[in-house]
Amino acid sequence: MSGIAAVFDRTGTGLNPEWLQQMLAAIEHRGQDGDGEWLNDVVGIGHQQLVTTPQGYVDEQPYAHDGFVVASDARLDNRADLLHRLGLTDVPRQIPDSHLLLEAYRQWGDACVDELIGAFAFVVWDSSRETLFCARDHLGVKPLYYHATDDVFAVASEPKSLIALPSVRPSLDEYRVGDFLLGRLEDKTNSFYESVRRLAPAHAMAVSMGMDQTWQYWDLDPTRTLTLESDEAYANRFRELFDQAVASRLRTDTPTGASLSGGLDSSSITAVTREILPPETTLTTYSGVSDESSASDEREYIERLVERDGIDSNYLFLDDLSAVGHIDEALRYHDEPVKNTMHYLKWEIAKRASQDGIGVILEGSHGDSAVDYGLGLLPQLARTGRWRHLYRELDAMGDVLDRRPRGLLVGQVLPNLVPRRAKDIFRRLRGKPTGTQRLNPTLDRSFVKRTGLQERYMRLNDEGSVLKRSARRWQYRSLMSGGMTEFFEANDVTHAAFGIEPRYPFTDIRLIEFSLAIPPTQQLRDGWTRMIIRRALADVLPDKIRCRPWKTMMNQAFTHALSAADGEVQSLVEDPEILRPYIDPQSLSEVYERFKNDPKPRDPNTLWVALSFATWLEEQTIYR
Repeated sequence: MSGIAAVFDRTGTGLNPEWLQQMLAAIEHRGQDGDGEWLNDVVGIGHQQLVTTPQGYVDEQPYAHDGFVVASDARLDNRADLLHRLGLTDVPRQIPDSHLLLEAYRQWGDACVDELIGAFAFVVWDSSRETLFCARDHLGVKPLYYHATDDVFAVASEPKSLIALPSVRPSLDEYRVGDFLLGRLEDKTNSFYESVRRLAPAHAMAVSMGMDQTWQYWDLDPTRTLTLESDEAYANRFRELFDQAVASRLRTDTPTGASLSGGLDSSSITAVTREILPPETTLTTYSGVSDESSASDEREYIERLVERDGIDSNYLFLDDLSAVGHIDEALRYHDEPVKNTMHYLKWEIAKRASQDGIGVILEGSHGDSAVDYGLGLLPQLARTGRWRHLYRELDAMGDVLDRRPRGLLVGQVLPNLVPRRAKDIFRRLRGKPTGTQRLNPTLDRSFVKRTGLQERYMRLNDEGSVLKRSARRWQYRSLMSGGMTEFFEANDVTHAAFGIEPRYPFTDIRLIEFSLAIPPTQQLRDGWTRMIIRRALADVLPDKIRCRPWKTMMNQAFTHALSAADGEVQSLVEDPEILRPYIDPQSLSEVYERFKNDPKPRDPNTLWVALSFATWLEEQTIYR
C-alpha cells in the first residue's frame, strides 16, 4: 500500500513547506517505489508510492490536472464501468487509478465516492473551491487519519505522519485507552491521540478555510431482501460474486501469496485463486501450524488443498514464536498498542512473504461476517413462534456438531431472547461481575468512573430491543463492526512495514450486499452453518474442508505464545507503575496467578492487553 499526506494552512498566511516534508519522512517506509510532493501557498500534498497494480508503474503522484490535485492509496475494482461513464474510452488502458479518481471528482464532485468500488483512501485539492476533499472506502480497508484546528488541517495514512506536525499534541485519548483495555473498539473515529482522529469507513469530508463537513456516503440496509427462484440460483450468484471479488484483488504484476489457515474462508480464496491464475503462475501460501498446540493446528485441512499443482505451501511453526518476540521491531511502525492476539503470526507471515518477493497477499478476514453463520436465525424463529422449524434446526445442528440440542437452545437461543439489563441482574444475583468488570476485571475503578467507561461501553455496544433483533441485523452489526476497522488499520501497518499489500475478497461490497439480503435459511440449513459457501464452492473445495462443521480456535496457540513471554508478563505484574492510572495492580496480579494455575477463558486476553499497552507506553517517550 502507498501512503498519502496533506496539510492545509487555513489561516491563509502561507504554508510552511517543512510540515509536508516532515509528514512524508514519517511514512517513508510506505514509499518503496518513489515519492512526490505538490505545494502552493496554502496546501501541500505528498505521496509515498508502493506499486501493486499494473497501472501503478506509470503512476506519478501527486497528480495535478486542470486545477485539481490528487494523492491516493487506492485499488478501484470497477475500472471498466468508470472509464465508460466518465467518457474515457479513448484513453490508454494503463491509466492509473489515481487519474480515474481525479476525473471522477472533476465530473461528479463530492458525489464521486458514490460511484466507487474497491479499497481506497484519497485526497483531492479543488483549487476553484479552495477545498480539500478526503474519502475512505466502505469498510475502512485503507486507513485515513486527520488533525483539525481553526488554523491547520492535515490528513495522512498513519498517525505518526500527523504527530510530526508542531500543532499536534500527542496526549493520550483516555476513551480509546478504555475501549482498548475492554477489547471493544466500536468507536470508529477516535485514536490513541486526542489531537488525531480517524475518518470513519464509508465517510467523506470537505475542508475549506472556514468549514469542515463530514458525511456518510454508504451504508448497508439490513431490511433489504433478495428472493431468487432456487437454492441453486443463490449458490450460483454467490459464486459469480465471489469469483469476481477474488479476481478483482488479483489485479497485480507482483507475485501473489495467500494466508491459508485451513478454514472455509482462506481455503475458498486459495482454491478460487488457483483456478483463476494461469497454470504457469505459482500461488504461494503461508500457514501457522503447531505440534504442541494440537487444538490450534489445521494441517489436516491445509494439506488437502495445497497438494494441488501450482501451490507452494509454507508452514510457520507457532511453537517457535513468543507473543512479544518481535514487539520492539513492530512498535517502530505501530502508533498504538497491538490488540490482535495472533499478531505475532501476522508479523511473521508478512516478514516471510516479503523475503519471498510477494507483493500482494490475500486474506480471509471478514469472511465470518460476509458469509454469516446464520445463528441469528435461531432466536428469530423463537421470537416469531416458528417452533417446529427451530426444533428441526437444533436437532440437526446437534447431529452436525455432536452436541445436545438442549445445550444449543441454552447457549444459542435463550440468551438472545433476554434483554441485557435482565442478564446483568441475573449475573449480580449469582455474584458474578457485569459490564466493564466482566470484560476486564483489572480496570482501575477511578479510571472507569473518570472516563464514564461503563456508560460508554453500554452506549457503543447497544444491541437494541430483543423484539427488534433479526438474523440480518445481527449480521449487519458484525459486518459494520468497529473491531474490524481496527483490524484493517493494524494489519495495514504490519504489511506496510514489509512493502506488502493485504487484500480481502470478503470485503467486496457487491458480495456483502448480496449476502446480507439473502434469506437467513441460505446461511443456516439442516444444522449446517454458512451453507451457501459450502454449496457454491463444492467443485473446488475438498470435502474435508467444505464439510468441516466448525472452525478451529487459536486460543491454545495464543496461550502457548503468551506463556513463552512469561518473563515479560511477570516483570509487568511485579512493577506495574506505568499502568497504575488505568489498571489495578492487585487485580492484575490475581489474574496472572490464576492464568498460571487455573485460567478463566478471558485471562490470557486480559494479560495481553495489559502487556501490549504497557510495552507500547514504554516506547512512547512523549508520555514519560
